[in-house]
Amino acid sequence: MSPGSPATTNAPDRTGGALVLDDVSVRYGEIIAVDGASATARPGEVTAVTGHSGAGKTSLLWAVGGLLAPGQASGSITLGDTEIGEEATSRAAGAVLIPQGSALAEALTARDNVAVPLVAAGVPGGDALAQADHALASVGLDEHGDHLAEELSGGQRQRVAVARGLALASLRLGAGAAVLLADEPTSELDHDTRERVVVLLEDLARRGATVLLATHDPEVAEIAPARWHLDDGRLTPTP
Repeated sequence: MSPGSPATTNAPDRTGGALVLDDVSVRYGEIIAVDGASATARPGEVTAVTGHSGAGKTSLLWAVGGLLAPGQASGSITLGDTEIGEEATSRAAGAVLIPQGSALAEALTARDNVAVPLVAAGVPGGDALAQADHALASVGLDEHGDHLAEELSGGQRQRVAVARGLALASLRLGAGAAVLLADEPTSELDHDTRERVVVLLEDLARRGATVLLATHDPEVAEIAPARWHLDDGRLTPTP
């Protein structure tokens, strides 16, 4: 990533193994979605990314995941001693996205929506199905594995997306490191299910993952020991 405009937030703390953003900007033509963001997220904890709708939360997560078009992002994103921010380097470093809107394959079952990405990541078919069933059970969908995605409610689809992200992040973590980018993963969930998902994210962090949790829900943000607040693209890290 090329240098961007001068940072105005606190200089990042270059801690070993941490995810460090240094003067990261995201532009869509003349529109600045993220403006000179600098902050540090540490493995082993959840960092909440807060801000109103349109503040730049999704753009920031996509920049970390290397999911933006060439030239849209500038600045430096590092994980430990490795610079990431391109799709290949971010994926190799263990970045996994739980997107808004679930992004499920409509013609596949809930189980296959979780298992197929695992197979693509190198997990044998039988093991991938077993891990998919375990992940679905963890979000309360153990009886919905054979349902097509198009047959599921909005909240159920969101839980499948969470299960898929957790399964992939656990796989990456087992291989060395994981950065889970959870973009509004509880927005369509009831209170009890929302708490269940939050516990799963906390557990993944306790196992050593770096978790960025974008949310506009103050109750969900409250569980995070660290917060990045975005206001019209300007990021303020809170210890």
